[in-house]
Amino acid sequence: MPALTLSLKDADQEGWLASPAVADLDRDNAQEIIIGRAGRLVVYRPDGSVKWSVQVPSRIWASPVVGDFAGDANLEVVIGAADKVYMYNAAGMSLSGFPVTWTGEVRSLAAGDLDGDGKLEIVAATTKPSSSSAPRDLIMAWRGNGQAQSGFPPNTSGTSGCNAMCYVTGGYDQNLAVGPIDGDASWDIFASQDNAYMSWHKGSGVAFDANPIFRNRTKVPGIRFMLNYAEAQQGYGNNESTSNQAHFTNTGPAIADLDGDGDSELIALGSVQNAAQSDRLRGVALFVFNADGTRPEPWVEPYHVPEYRAGLWDFDGTNIVGATNQVAIGDLDPAVAGLDMVFAGFDGKIHLVGADKRERWAYTFTTANNVLTDGVVLADVSGDGVVEVIFATYSTQQNASALHIVDATGRLQHRVALPRRGSMATPTVADVDGDGTLEIIVNLKDAEPGVHSALVYNVPSSAGNCVQWGTGRGGLLRNGTFRKAP
Repeated sequence: MPALTLSLKDADQEGWLASPAVADLDRDNAQEIIIGRAGRLVVYRPDGSVKWSVQVPSRIWASPVVGDFAGDANLEVVIGAADKVYMYNAAGMSLSGFPVTWTGEVRSLAAGDLDGDGKLEIVAATTKPSSSSAPRDLIMAWRGNGQAQSGFPPNTSGTSGCNAMCYVTGGYDQNLAVGPIDGDASWDIFASQDNAYMSWHKGSGVAFDANPIFRNRTKVPGIRFMLNYAEAQQGYGNNESTSNQAHFTNTGPAIADLDGDGDSELIALGSVQNAAQSDRLRGVALFVFNADGTRPEPWVEPYHVPEYRAGLWDFDGTNIVGATNQVAIGDLDPAVAGLDMVFAGFDGKIHLVGADKRERWAYTFTTANNVLTDGVVLADVSGDGVVEVIFATYSTQQNASALHIVDATGRLQHRVALPRRGSMATPTVADVDGDGTLEIIVNLKDAEPGVHSALVYNVPSSAGNCVQWGTGRGGLLRNGTFRKAP
């Protein structure tokens, strides 16, 4: 049973969707806990005392990115607030060249080696595209020194090869994955956005070519993602009132080799609406794509969960937002071929779907219309060598939320009540105190000044050697990429 061991105190700032980070920033053999909230980044020692903190002029929506961007002995922390991206060293000092400015609100941050030189780049996506007319840009990338990465922004610079048939707009919720799509040394960018289209670009900024089966579309950002594959190829629904299409406003995409053939697949969980957009409450659909926008077998039609309870819309006037449509990748049953995808639908359930497109279980976490979850993590907290599914819920209602631990077969193991309105952020699982067992860190929606803004639970039965998807967007680079350990 998870046991509360630390209450991390802060002022009264709200939490948004920033999943905690746990890392030894200054390499002193003690982990730090990094928490992003509204207007404040706080770094705690393992005993819960504040090591350093910084103020920023707006909320920190996206999870802090932690990596070696400066090329020194320590790690850096990167955050987004309003239209700016900030970088801090292990002592909390702003690095030269930062902040850098993009456009709109930066709600999506990730990192990866875009040019294959062994150094990390920072990638951001915005709620507001860079221009009012095509071509326009959703994504931007910078080197670790704050200089623009060559080829970015990809569309307005002319690098991407996109034309007026690339339908780019903004993204509202952790809409980035960065990883190996085409198999070369450089990593690529997969971005979802607020329409029925998505963008993926090589690390150079060049947009991936669309397969010729997609009529009059030369680049992937021009493909309209209808659920029916034939309609996606022609670019429109045969009956727009009944044909279904995806909408990727809040989609957190992923990159993984699902079937073990050596090639990456692109995975996206989107909300479903009719093509006329007059009925948007058609559940969610889990898509799997190849690099050219085609769909591998058995994913020619996506996995559709049509039931709708809640999650598409924000709860007006509450600062409680709709659900993040993201998927966690792992291997919950090694006896079953391929990787597994775990996600929350709009139906109050967590679903596990295998690489073969077969749902193996669904766990009901709520029957209420005001309880949601941001996403799940996958780690072995029972000590049996098999990962559990761990997630937190949030609600407009006081004291209706909880931390859930579900086993690999979909059975509830533990439910721990969370205070006030719960947590809109994906929890993080890590060994905070170095004792060999795992902690679960929950960034709460509501701070209680002097009492808590985040909670740390120890799981005595756990072992730290089996964490597959341990934090929001998978890892501390927040890049939504899963690579199975050999």
